[in-house]
Amino acid sequence: MSLAPGQHSLRVVVIDGDRRACEATIALCRQCGVRVNGWAHDGTTGLELVESLPAAPDLVILDLHLPDMDGADLLLALSMLAPATSVVICSAVCERIQDAALTLASTLGLRALGAVPKPAQATALQAAIRACTHDGPTTPPPPRREVPHTRTALAVDAAQVHDAIRSDQFELHYQPKVALQGTRAQLQGAEALLRWRLPGQGLLAPCAFLPQLEAAGMMDQVTMEVVRLALQDWQAWNRAGLALPLSINLSPLSLTDPHLASELIAAVARACIPPTYLTFEIVEYAEVADLATALRMLIKLRLHGFGLSLDDYGAGHASMLRLARFPFSELKLDRQLVHGAWQRPHVKPLLRHAIATARELGVTSVAEGIETVEDMTLLRELGCDQAQGYLVARPMPAEAMPDWHLDRLRASAHAPALRQETTQGRVLQLRRPASFSAPGGDRKR
Repeated sequence: MSLAPGQHSLRVVVIDGDRRACEATIALCRQCGVRVNGWAHDGTTGLELVESLPAAPDLVILDLHLPDMDGADLLLALSMLAPATSVVICSAVCERIQDAALTLASTLGLRALGAVPKPAQATALQAAIRACTHDGPTTPPPPRREVPHTRTALAVDAAQVHDAIRSDQFELHYQPKVALQGTRAQLQGAEALLRWRLPGQGLLAPCAFLPQLEAAGMMDQVTMEVVRLALQDWQAWNRAGLALPLSINLSPLSLTDPHLASELIAAVARACIPPTYLTFEIVEYAEVADLATALRMLIKLRLHGFGLSLDDYGAGHASMLRLARFPFSELKLDRQLVHGAWQRPHVKPLLRHAIATARELGVTSVAEGIETVEDMTLLRELGCDQAQGYLVARPMPAEAMPDWHLDRLRASAHAPALRQETTQGRVLQLRRPASFSAPGGDRKR
């Protein structure tokens, strides 16, 4: 095969935890006429190799799964050691994670030449090597935007939050999600919703305190408390025979913490719960201030097996752009689109488009805010995967979930569809656990 001038002199490093795959990549480089300067089977050794070279490598071919670190951390460290180095992702992870990793690389200042799926093919690798000899990145970094900072007058302070955590004032209620496709509307999971039982004020909904906590910079502490409570509840359900996938909300402000992903991963590992049971929902009401940190965090979570959900799709900030950048595994349709959609003809094409987008991307679609049989029927006809809303169940305390599920199983054994009765246009469930619900729906957490 013909090679571009200077291609023989490229300095190439391969970092791959799979020894056979690493050897195959090195052999392909040699077929392309390129000598590999060094290789490593873990991130630490790979970074030491890059640092030991007399000059920065022209090209680093790296996997995203390594025994000592994930690809997101490796890209960050590489950008510090060898800025503007060209990188090629050679990994078996799904395309959405590969694309997110390339966006992260570009955001960090590296030249993202593309992704080569495993096992690597000579033609794909040759194209990457050719691109390395040309100027300019093939994946341009997204523009940086200045985000205005606003501060809300606080109704709570840090001392109150610390006291609330110590005295177990925070608690979680859960709203189930059920399958829309099929005849029995099987339980698919539940979303954890935060409540604060504040002495003297009763049970507070998130909208009463989350904005103040975000303004005070205390969301990471509260997030870790939510995760701790959710893991405890999951373990209790599991002992009762209910292994239920859980969704936990993350504030966009938390995506700027470079350590939060590692803390979340460690907490779940200590609880001995498979990460595949947990999905983190990214709420869409604000722009992400630090794209590189957010991408690194979300890629780490996906590489460790967690799900990621784009919440409030269709009503939030730059939905399509965020969907394109981040490696989401689920798309949640905003309740403002879903509620009453059956009698709003102009909304139906928007829902159809969103559901089709999710299907083409290979992610799960969830409609939240379903309160009527008509809306559920419409979303089922449009091909939506899951439903969440008052028609299915109101948010309930953790201890009520197993009984609610058993009652639902018994009911489904005698009826083909969810039983309900309608009074003056409101859907009333035959079983409705007593729980608090904020007027107008939950502010996420």
